[in-house]
Amino acid sequence: MRLNVSGRGAGLRLTASVAVLAFVQLASPAVAQTSAPASQDGPAAAQEPAEIVVTGSRIARPEFDTVQPTQVVGAAQIESRGYTNVGQALKEIPAFGPPGNSSVGAQSSFGPSQTFVDFFGLGTQRTLVLVNGRRFVSSNTASIFGPVSPGTQVDLNNIPTTLVQRIETVAVGGAPIYGSDAIAGTVNIILKKDYQGLEFGGQYGISERGDAPEARLNVLAGKNFAEGRGNIVVSGEYNHTTGLVASDRAITAQGNFFGTPPASTTSQYRRLLYPQQRYSAFTIGGVPFSADDYLASRSGIRNAAGQLLQFGSNGTLVPLDLGTVLRQGYISSGGNGFDLPAQSNLLTSSERYIASAQLNYELTDHVRFFGEGWYTHTKGVNLIDQPNYNTGLFDDAGTPDGNLIVSLNNPYLSSADRATIAANLPAGQNEFYVGRALSDLTTGRAEANISTYRFVGGLAGDFGVGSRTFNWEASVNYGRSQTKGRNYELDNQNFFNAIDAVRDASGNITCRPGVTNSTADTISKTCAPLNILGIGQASQAAKDYIFAIARPVSTNEQLVFNANVTGPIATLFGNDVSISAGYEHRREKTSFDPGSFYYGQDNGDGTRTQYGRSIPIDPLSGRFHTNEAFGELVIPFVTAKNGISWLKTAEFDGAARYVDNSLSGGDWAWTAGGRLGFISDLTFRGNYTRSIRSPAITEAFNPTSRAFDSGADPCDLNNYQSGPNPAVRQANCRAAGINSATFVSNYSNFTVPVTVSGNPNLRNEVANSWTAGAIIQPRFAKSLTVAVDWVDIRLKQAIVSLGGDDILNACYDSADYPNSFCGLVTRDSSGQITSIREGYYNASSYETSGLTVTAAYRLPLARLGMTSSGVAGLSVNYFYRDKLETRVGVGDVNHSAGEIGYPRHSGTANLTYESDHFNALVQAQYTGKGAYDLDEAPNTRNITGVKDWWMINATLGVRVNQQFGLKLIVDNVFDVSPPYPAPAGGGTTTYFSGILGRYARIAASVKF
Repeated sequence: MRLNVSGRGAGLRLTASVAVLAFVQLASPAVAQTSAPASQDGPAAAQEPAEIVVTGSRIARPEFDTVQPTQVVGAAQIESRGYTNVGQALKEIPAFGPPGNSSVGAQSSFGPSQTFVDFFGLGTQRTLVLVNGRRFVSSNTASIFGPVSPGTQVDLNNIPTTLVQRIETVAVGGAPIYGSDAIAGTVNIILKKDYQGLEFGGQYGISERGDAPEARLNVLAGKNFAEGRGNIVVSGEYNHTTGLVASDRAITAQGNFFGTPPASTTSQYRRLLYPQQRYSAFTIGGVPFSADDYLASRSGIRNAAGQLLQFGSNGTLVPLDLGTVLRQGYISSGGNGFDLPAQSNLLTSSERYIASAQLNYELTDHVRFFGEGWYTHTKGVNLIDQPNYNTGLFDDAGTPDGNLIVSLNNPYLSSADRATIAANLPAGQNEFYVGRALSDLTTGRAEANISTYRFVGGLAGDFGVGSRTFNWEASVNYGRSQTKGRNYELDNQNFFNAIDAVRDASGNITCRPGVTNSTADTISKTCAPLNILGIGQASQAAKDYIFAIARPVSTNEQLVFNANVTGPIATLFGNDVSISAGYEHRREKTSFDPGSFYYGQDNGDGTRTQYGRSIPIDPLSGRFHTNEAFGELVIPFVTAKNGISWLKTAEFDGAARYVDNSLSGGDWAWTAGGRLGFISDLTFRGNYTRSIRSPAITEAFNPTSRAFDSGADPCDLNNYQSGPNPAVRQANCRAAGINSATFVSNYSNFTVPVTVSGNPNLRNEVANSWTAGAIIQPRFAKSLTVAVDWVDIRLKQAIVSLGGDDILNACYDSADYPNSFCGLVTRDSSGQITSIREGYYNASSYETSGLTVTAAYRLPLARLGMTSSGVAGLSVNYFYRDKLETRVGVGDVNHSAGEIGYPRHSGTANLTYESDHFNALVQAQYTGKGAYDLDEAPNTRNITGVKDWWMINATLGVRVNQQFGLKLIVDNVFDVSPPYPAPAGGGTTTYFSGILGRYARIAASVKF
């Protein structure tokens, strides 16, 4: 139980537009790869590549930009900011929402520290991540207990930042080019290639508080051979980060929370902000009760002075201070009850080893072989999480989750305490009850080791047809990723054996004779008595007896064959009409083995009993394949070659892909758009795209599994006045026999059993999206580029596991109560939810829209007559989020645009300077104000959200010579804290830099 609290691999080249190239230049204060002689505009002008590959197209179109909004982060900025993970770079692009999973915050025990990004807040499963224009095998766990939603998400821990040349992001439009999953957009990570030389690098960082150290060592080596016909690049990278827990920072240790005020408090708000959240139904030492109860004020043990008691650290009774008791009676502000907020992870510990090799070899003047080899090993450790509980809140006494039943003859009980407790018991009762949080035993620590292999091989080249030249490529891509968990789990049977301690004939404390051991593979099979009175009283022998090591294993395999050809097929008005056509075959295979402990004990009758506190977890396996044909067409009606006085640019772009998926059948993805410019300074662009996402293996094949869920019961006293129509909600709750004005739902405060099932009849998700924008390149301001685009995405048939909240809202907010959703919920006679039947359906819809603005300007100081050959630059990346809405069926619409994590206004600005021997970067990050919940009633809480927030980062770099460089990188220069009262109510990930505080890194590199 838990409490609530396009790439080089495609063989294609595209000259960059001034907009994209200028952004790369201005965001890049350091050399990306190899240095070059300085031009008259300064070193930065000469050090950037003359052309880049654009993810949004497979067709080469010199001097033209893509029709979709495209943003690029270059290698120099990655180096200057000291990123150790590609996800950190993407987080600074405002259109990306909080990552679905990262090293920050609470972690799944099935993949701690994995990093999955979320474009536009539509879910990590709807952002397609490529490496060199090709798919990369997923590391997501195929289980409902995985770190993110089911899908083929790529863990960015697998990508060494020192090998990255640039990161390209393209909003929408990617599905016809690359296939399923690109509904929100595409992230293409382009690696360094054709590198020659040897480079060693090292980086070390630590917070101003002296904790959370991180270290990175890297090597990059490249060599041309065979008279320049071949090139091999090898790289290695090691990263290590030490994590943090909530008690490591004052702002999280103070435990601010929104609680329900006691009835005696006169307040118009149903929830008020309180400090020091504490629970009195249980503590780590244990709270004794005279009856099977959870309210200490009602059944707690008291001393002669009338003080409530708990077991202190040494196992003897000490006073229990309830502090300010809130309405539930077991939650308090202050006092010395259980400190729930302290059981929170802020940053995981992680360790990564990455090795890769890339080979290119020209077999002939027209045929080239290329290959990639890849190995990554990542270890992630979630340091702390909520423990197991024994409390009357969750179940009856004597059950795995209920209060512990302790005999008055327990040998660990002192004589004085035995007398005190006995005096509180009814006559003849010789046992008492203990509510306990097992934090000294089950800490929530979870560990996962992830090994990833990937191999790419192929041929690319060109051929002529008449006077025309076509480029072609054929490649095979195989990847395998395996996640192995290692978690200490409490075995129920051995636990109860161990706590039933007695004295033998010699007076020694032992287990009661005749115990039956669990059939689980516990560390020890020899029963040892366990003292659960107090904190840390367990012997090692007892721990070994009650614990087993759970070892779940998740394996993903991917095989992709791709062949394509690109080139001009005709000439129209003096311009080449170009096409790209190809075929792709992809196979995805996934399996999840929970291991013997999580699987549970087979009872021989088709049922299983869990060994530990979690439900029995089912294995899962499945596979699918696709056959896909795609084509792209570019018709440049008007270009610089044939432009006329009133029309400078007119171009049509179209692409289509037919996907035949073995699970969901055949479907189309397509896009159509173009560019139009009447003057050289201003070019309009836009496109309309139909994208798809095919069902994931977990969504289709997950067996019926039991789980626990919690959320907001619409009939709870805190929620019945919310929703799209509070009157309808209240009437439906009344029809269910619930008086919402006084009803406190266990579902809203704890967890309830649910079942989750896969659905083999799922259909493809479908999104209709469009973008419209302009590229402004004024002739009067050389090197100034502004790109402005509106993005609109409407997703229907979205696959969703109908969670408890979705089902409950669809039931109680409906005018036709009771409907089919109501039949998925079971309540007992008192109105408490006892089960919810959840599952995967094409039952959700998303709508999002917003404005992206990218502005970039570079100024060689020589233009101002200064003797300095340096270059100054400014780039601004702004995102206005107009809409982000989610809806399940015809139920309530959830509005997220403007909430914490999804502010309406956000942006990043970089001010840079670069010269031959010195470079500097000052970065400003802006996060607009955020509400906690836009859909809750106005009187729900006394503080509805947080104000806007600024943070400044800086880098100073020195090049001692062409071989040696040093950098000092400081994040959160002014040590600003999160906006008050965050992270209370949410925002740990969004404001983590403020929680962490000022953080400094020093980096050095040596090149030969």
